[in-house]
This record gives sequence, structure tokens and C-alpha cells, in this order.
Amino acid sequence: MCIDEALLSSYFDGELKEPYKSQTEEHLAHCAACRARYERLRTISEELRSDGPDEAELNRNRDVIFSRLEKKFFAEGGRKPGFWRKKVEFGLGSMITAAAGLVIVFIGGFVLFGTSPEQTSDIIPSYTIQADSQNVRFVSSDEPRGLDGYSLEEILSYLDSRGYNVDISIKGLQPVE
Repeated sequence: MCIDEALLSSYFDGELKEPYKSQTEEHLAHCAACRARYERLRTISEELRSDGPDEAELNRNRDVIFSRLEKKFFAEGGRKPGFWRKKVEFGLGSMITAAAGLVIVFIGGFVLFGTSPEQTSDIIPSYTIQADSQNVRFVSSDEPRGLDGYSLEEILSYLDSRGYNVDISIKGLQPVE
């Protein structure tokens, strides 16, 4: 299997780390097609370097280059643009990091500063039910009629008598409208 363009380019630029570097060198020693692609990269790179301006040409045109840069990146009068006029771009990673930081700060505020019971009851209502003989019924396997002996209707009527509002749905069925 031959080397892909990204890997070959990374090797050419000297950015490839071991063990990939030695594996690429070994492959180039045995594969004529990849060696030819590598040589094309080297030739293109040399041509680009030779076509660029040399130091003498850059020094001759230094004032023109700097004036163009000033016009492009600075407002009229040589001043930098104000903070609100700058273009700001955010990548997906930085937005996710910012959102995670915001969540951590929000949760940290609750943890560090706490909340009073009055505030907590406004946010999360709590229900305290005392377990006693009126609202707890123990069912054991010794009874002739265990939990499996009750029908759905009996369970629903019992819960209804206790004031519970039960909603039942069957998996896989769509409600009729």
C-alpha cells in the first residue's frame, strides 16, 4: 500500500515523527511510484523558492510593501482599528470549551455559595413522605396471592384510591388522534 499525499508531504516538510518517519523512508527505498511523487514534491518546492523575490528585490520594494500592508491592515491615518471593528472568529473547539467553562462556572456557583432551603424548594420541589402502616404494604412470598396475583386493574384501582394519577402506555403503539 502506497503512502498518501498528506503523509508524504509531512515527511517532505520534516514534520513526521518516529516510527512513521522510518517506515516512510523504508517504503520510499522500495517503491518507485512513491519515490517519483517525492521527487515531484522536491522539484516543485525548488521551483517555488527560485521564483520568489530575492533579498535585493525585497529591499528595493520595502517601502511599497510596507505601505500596502499599512493600507490593508490599518485604518486611515495609520491608526489601528478599534476593538469593536476587529473581526473575531471562533472555531468549534473554542466554542465547546467556552460552553463547558460556562457550565462549570454555573455549577461551581451553586456548590461554592450554596442555596438556602427556601431557594432550593423554588428550584427543585421536594416531597417528604413518612413511611408508616398506612402508605406501606409489605408483600411476602408466604401470602397465597403474591404480586403476580394482582391484575392490572386491581393495581390501578388501588393506586387511584391512594390519590395517585397513573398514566400507562404500551410500547410500540402510536396514540390514536
